[in-house]
Amino acid sequence: MASQSLIADSIGEDLRSIVAGWREERGGAPDREREEALAAGMEELVVAFTEFLRSPEPVETFTRGGATRALVGRIARYQRGLGRDAVGVIEDFMALRRCVWRAVERRVDLGRLSGGEVARFFVKLMQASDWVTEKGLEAFDALVREEMEQELGRAQATDLVTGLPDRDLFHRVLLPRAVAEHRRLALVVFDVANFTETVARGRVEDARRILYRLSEAVREESPEGAVCARFGDDEICAVLPETGGEAAYQMAERVLRRLAAEHGGFEVDAGVAEYPAHASRPGELVSETLRALGTAKRLGGSGIVVARRQ
Repeated sequence: MASQSLIADSIGEDLRSIVAGWREERGGAPDREREEALAAGMEELVVAFTEFLRSPEPVETFTRGGATRALVGRIARYQRGLGRDAVGVIEDFMALRRCVWRAVERRVDLGRLSGGEVARFFVKLMQASDWVTEKGLEAFDALVREEMEQELGRAQATDLVTGLPDRDLFHRVLLPRAVAEHRRLALVVFDVANFTETVARGRVEDARRILYRLSEAVREESPEGAVCARFGDDEICAVLPETGGEAAYQMAERVLRRLAAEHGGFEVDAGVAEYPAHASRPGELVSETLRALGTAKRLGGSGIVVARRQ
């Protein structure tokens, strides 16, 4: 055990050069911030290895309360962010093992240790390296699967006519998230007049084209950070963060003016409500916006109505 402590101490004293050697082999990524984070993670990993060297526990039970596995998970995220593939993950850990071994060769006179002591160090180095590589690949693969599932989910939750998030995703995720993240926001819902009648007359392509043009206008007239979505069969909505009712009204005016100038031939009404002035929860905000929209539709003529303050 004394020899393992000696080796661990030597590794700790040479930590900076070990990480520098690793960066020389594996560095050079354009994303400097992520590369710095990955190098810092590798440094933590070497420190954990020195603790493992001093411990009598086998690698299977040397958990550090789950800290090592959590560290490997963070490293996997950095690797993924840097564009590593599975081979790159393996090479990262192999390079770290080589750097640790070279540091021990430089700083420790292995000839003065018994063959058993040297063998014990080498076995623990290989065990730790194999464990980290295995768990690192597991964490990396889990990240890749998660990203694929998210991409699939986004594809499934995209409205095919407008290319916007669909109504289910909007009501279930996007609006609640916006309300939770912002102290103030406005919801604007645009409704195409006589949309159902247009479809009923067999002019389905015309109806789709109108809806797409509306979605395009809403998207382009919305401020940065806005969330646009398909709200209903004939409705497009926009959540405008840190925006009040008056500014949302002006945005709706721009959309209607643009549609009238560029396309004409169809009317669009709009309802506006503000959080928290008109509602304190997502469901209430939707209700107040639809109430305002209903008033606008009754007035007709491409009207815009803002909800009344509670």
